[in-house]
Amino acid sequence: MMIASTAQHRRGFTLIELLVVMALIAALAAIAMIVAPGAMNKDRAASAVSQIQGALQISRARAIRDNTPRGIRLIWNGTNNVTEYQYIEMTPVIVPNPGGPLGMAPYPANGAPYVEFSYTAGPAVSNRTCTITAPAPGLTAGDQLQIVAGGTLYLPTLGTWHRILTASGTTTKTITLDSYPDQQLGAATRWRTYHFGLNGGPRILLGEPTIQLPASTCVDLGLSSPPGGGGSDYDILFAPSGLVVNTGSTQGAGQIFLWVRDPNKPANFNQGGEQLVVSIKAKSGGIGAAPVDWGSDPFILAKKSLSGQ
Repeated sequence: MMIASTAQHRRGFTLIELLVVMALIAALAAIAMIVAPGAMNKDRAASAVSQIQGALQISRARAIRDNTPRGIRLIWNGTNNVTEYQYIEMTPVIVPNPGGPLGMAPYPANGAPYVEFSYTAGPAVSNRTCTITAPAPGLTAGDQLQIVAGGTLYLPTLGTWHRILTASGTTTKTITLDSYPDQQLGAATRWRTYHFGLNGGPRILLGEPTIQLPASTCVDLGLSSPPGGGGSDYDILFAPSGLVVNTGSTQGAGQIFLWVRDPNKPANFNQGGEQLVVSIKAKSGGIGAAPVDWGSDPFILAKKSLSGQ
């Protein structure tokens, strides 16, 4: 008996089909090469924003816990494109006159130092003067070292902190401040307090290392608001209340915006890859983030991220 067998033949790919498959693979690879860098850039920018937000939240929590101003310093590196930061603290507050009006060693009762504000007012305030006075023999050498530009005047009676811009004089120091307690003093044209504190400005927190932002990311100080750079570090400090302390960098602004981008991208920022903004609300210490808006106000989305905070 004969058994018939049927041979099965497999049809091969034609040259045209192979060329079509190869063309599809090449097209997909080209699309991946275009899309992947953008996705990676977005991830890097988002990681940098998360890192900065985390550092700010840690600093705010430390300030509240330690009852002393804490913050971060964006470190100037020769360009406006900052890639490193450190945690900072305010130097301990020196209280020149713990005895109040009665004085305490080394100051006698009639020689207790005090801070005095005087206002020249008409329909509006036309002049503000702040002095730190100690009758003879005057302020101690240690106290005088704290009354310098960049230092801070603390007024516990009012609950305010003020950055010292300039200081002159010896027995009586006349100082200019970045902001004045107009709201707290109301209609008063002269106000004196014997309770005040001084310190010489922020310093690096002991034992804290320099921290690097993710690769190919930076905070552009030139585009941030208030802008920074010009050879100076950028300090952001939180008070024990959780509010932002005025520094030479933040300049008493109501809101602070840190522009995060890729420093290797071209100057045409519209095509400069993913760009985000970290936002801080001074009056509450609220922290947010949003993409850059390419309209007339690049920070409009960042401002919305702070609403309700």
